Amino acid sequence: MKATKPFKGVEDGEIYPTEFEVGDEIPPELEAAAVELGAADAKKAPAKST
Repeated sequence: MKATKPFKGVEDGEIYPTEFEVGDEIPPELEAAAVELGAADAKKAPAKST
């Protein structure tokens, strides 16, 4: 998941926040927070094949 807006987040095992810029890859542990803040789009479900 990539950031659509800049935001700060603390990655697992770190004590200081990282500034994520537009286009930066968001670590899995911060994806939910980024979506809630509006800094990333929620993942879309894969299309079902018929």
